[in-house]
Amino acid sequence: MKALEVKTLTKQYGSARGVEDLSFGIEKGEIFGYLGPNGSGKTTTIRCLMGLLRPTSGQCSLLGERVMSGQATQHTRIGYLPGDFRTWPGLTARKSLTLLARLGNGNEVDKRQQELAERLDLDLDRRVRALSKGNRQKVGVVFAFQHKPEVLILDEPTIGLDPLVRQVVLDLIREAAQAGATVLLSSHDLSEVAAVCGRAAILRQGRLIELAPISKIVQQGERRLKVWFVKGTKVPPLPTDGLPGVRMIQQNDTSLHLAYHGTAEAVIKWLARFPVDRIATPETSLENAFIQYYRQEANHGD
Repeated sequence: MKALEVKTLTKQYGSARGVEDLSFGIEKGEIFGYLGPNGSGKTTTIRCLMGLLRPTSGQCSLLGERVMSGQATQHTRIGYLPGDFRTWPGLTARKSLTLLARLGNGNEVDKRQQELAERLDLDLDRRVRALSKGNRQKVGVVFAFQHKPEVLILDEPTIGLDPLVRQVVLDLIREAAQAGATVLLSSHDLSEVAAVCGRAAILRQGRLIELAPISKIVQQGERRLKVWFVKGTKVPPLPTDGLPGVRMIQQNDTSLHLAYHGTAEAVIKWLARFPVDRIATPETSLENAFIQYYRQEANHGD
């Protein structure tokens, strides 16, 4: 049984499309990335998973139970951080978090609350309205993690946080998964997805265009070669034909920086005609791979 499952999910807003025919599942203990630009359908999916939206068709399941819109489904076992987290501005952070825990019939969370606050450097006794945007986001993080949930659904959990605190949040995600929790991480920060997720789904205009291990997504992006030529050698121009899928990134008096798709065989054979001093293969980031992959899909059209 998958801890979280989406089956042929479609949500339309009148004539507008939210998501269309989405299907994926997440295993227990897995950290799963959910990628796509604004408007791609990530938040729509999450709201259907939480029962906040009624699907047009299809269904979602959490911990083996079908999600019914308007009804709390396994919410005492789920940690949810919405992208626009808000709580009572006139209450202290501690009081707000305690009330939220009680509304969900949560167990005693005071000790865990305090532990999380200390790790995030959050003053629980200040009123929410007096907190900065980053500190209000920390309250949301504590809200999601304070009851040690079995499933975490996190929509942009590190937005507005400084780099040190973002690292703490990523550590919390890893620790939760190591303890057996399942994590759906929706994020615009591709570096954090690459740091903690094993697999990811990519959405484009409400449709799933890829579902694969992070390593495979990176491999499908452009790869890079930086080539230095022997001193005194004239750097050759890139041929206009014969090297499909290869493009010039940068050229100077001593080196070429190239990008290519697929294997390097053709470009290596071409380079073998010249006195090469050394070759480096800069690592492709998830961000570069995502941008290139998304551009290719957009060029194919819907």
